[in-house]
Amino acid sequence: MEATNLPVEVIVLLLLELYELSWQQANTIKGLLERTYLRYKEGIFYFFLSHPSFYYALYVGLKYGLTNIWFLALLFLKFMDISYKLVLIKKLEENRLHEALPIPPETPITPSMRYLNLLLYPLLLFLAMQP
Repeated sequence: MEATNLPVEVIVLLLLELYELSWQQANTIKGLLERTYLRYKEGIFYFFLSHPSFYYALYVGLKYGLTNIWFLALLFLKFMDISYKLVLIKKLEENRLHEALPIPPETPITPSMRYLNLLLYPLLLFLAMQP
């Protein structure tokens, strides 16, 4: 692994996470779900392409042959995030959101919740790329 690429890979992931944060920005869980639902209604492929950090993480993992626990945790969390959004969208369409969402939709999103992904995912990638 080329150590000089480590900062670049982490910064690119951070920028992609900022993009995802920009279209998911909302003050409540309900607002977040509405914005996510709008992406989904544009098309399922558009929804999947709206999560470029997942594909970038896969690319970096393949490029450097990452198989450690940090990288697997990163992929698992990203996969579960996208999957859970799809479950919530399905329940939202069926008017059964309460079955899949354990908190009230009006729950406010605090700044620490909103920006958690900007800390978590780049940190996991940084740890995964350590020799």
